[in-house]
Amino acid sequence: MELEEYAQYRETKVHGRAGFDYNTYICTIPLDFARVRPHWHDAMEIIYIKKGSGCVTVNLHSYPVAAGSIVLVAPGRLHAIDGAPGGRMEYENIIFSLDILDTPQGDWCQENVLRPLRDGRLDIPVCLAPGAPLHEAAAHALDAADAACGTAGPGYSLLVKSQLYQLLYLLYHAAGSAPAARADSNAARLKTVLSYVGEHYAEPITVAQAARAAHYSPAHFMRFFHAGTGQSFIEYLTEHRLAAAARALQETDAAVSEIAQSCGFASASYFCRRFREKYGTSPRDYRSGR
Repeated sequence: MELEEYAQYRETKVHGRAGFDYNTYICTIPLDFARVRPHWHDAMEIIYIKKGSGCVTVNLHSYPVAAGSIVLVAPGRLHAIDGAPGGRMEYENIIFSLDILDTPQGDWCQENVLRPLRDGRLDIPVCLAPGAPLHEAAAHALDAADAACGTAGPGYSLLVKSQLYQLLYLLYHAAGSAPAARADSNAARLKTVLSYVGEHYAEPITVAQAARAAHYSPAHFMRFFHAGTGQSFIEYLTEHRLAAAARALQETDAAVSEIAQSCGFASASYFCRRFREKYGTSPRDYRSGR
């Protein structure tokens, strides 16, 4: 799921202001969406669980989470979010660009924290559970930043930045060596396939083609893909196409049949049926907001 695709489901209850690239989205699974599919981006992401339980996967490693858990996702890391089966999980999703914390070239913070964090060389803790080392201080920093965004008074961005620097200080001193090469390699292969889908979803794509992109045999690829995403490749491809179609319905005046074809569906009737299954309404009613 691309960042802008994810944002289409989170456009309400947003804390943030134009010109300051720090946003907090209040999300609920399954109320807002069934799950957040594997995706990555250049921003820093923090998933702060408020109620319920579930699982957050980062670079193919799964972390059980419950109320109070804080998951820190460094830029470029593949990640997905799932609620517990049959349950409800509420969380704050905090997304910000490290650019808002940039310091001059050659500055100690730039060379030892910000650049290594961007490049994946700083292996920060991923999941902080209540009672674990760093959790209380990290939660305090995030709560203080959230309070500053809530009021958004003059200079509030200074308060937010100060709390983020405090958080980075904690993470820097708790950081270890880079993640295991195998985990990185597997995540990189999956990212290659997801990028391939993002570039070619409008075209006919076979499992064999996707397997070649990952340099796997089709049989091994299908096992690998399901283990990394929780879906079959065809299920993932169909969801990606449906999400692209939903954006097109909101952002263009193109006919439903044109959108179906441009998003990789050979049949408009099949597209409409799958769209209704996912969104609970027809494409036309979705566009009109009914």
